[in-house]
Amino acid sequence: MATSGFVFTGQSGCLLPMLIILNLFFGRLIFSSNSLWLGIEGILVLLFIIKIHIFTRKIREQLWPGGRDNQGHKPQGKVVDIQGRVVEDGKELK
Repeated sequence: MATSGFVFTGQSGCLLPMLIILNLFFGRLIFSSNSLWLGIEGILVLLFIIKIHIFTRKIREQLWPGGRDNQGHKPQGKVVDIQGRVVEDGKELK
């Protein structure tokens, strides 16, 4: 069964931008008053901005799992250098 909130799901694709463009060009013919036409256009643009914000936040979380600066991230287990030697905490290889 399809959900009734199709505008908020990830499967809506280009539906919301298409609705914005169609309302911009043909909304004046459909709606009788300018305030109703521009109000619906504003709501569509607001929904689009919210959807883009959620989309970019999901991408950002996958690119930087611990946050943008990754502060406080410590590797799990032992750290091994390129030559295959175990590096103790606080020591440097020469």
